[in-house]
Amino acid sequence: MKHTCLTYFLVKYNVDNFDLRDFCARLKLNYEEIKRFTTPGTIEIGRYDIYEEDINNMVRVTLKELFGKEEALLDLKARYELEYYLIRVPLILLDSDEQFPNLSLDEDIVEFMYKTRTIDDLDYFIMDKKRS
Repeated sequence: MKHTCLTYFLVKYNVDNFDLRDFCARLKLNYEEIKRFTTPGTIEIGRYDIYEEDINNMVRVTLKELFGKEEALLDLKARYELEYYLIRVPLILLDSDEQFPNLSLDEDIVEFMYKTRTIDDLDYFIMDKKRS
């Protein structure tokens, strides 16, 4: 078995006052694509699970459609009372021959999160095959 990781940008919204079409239009996102990853109250953007040892590379793929749109994200956050989360879910195998992943975020990602008031949500799991 190998290490794995899932990353995505989570948007939490109030179902009663949110316009998904407006949200997508303001961010120039494909409405039909975003709608596929939307449930009542949440949107997942940039879901990515092709593992890389440096998690920053995965996060950059997740955020690629949002970089440079920090002002629009803040405007939407205020208009719709949104909450933003950067979700990282690595599974680390103790007995793997692979290097442990780099989970520290690079400066450009931290800056994006600061500008958009995004919360870092790192839910990691450590597994020992011998005990599972």
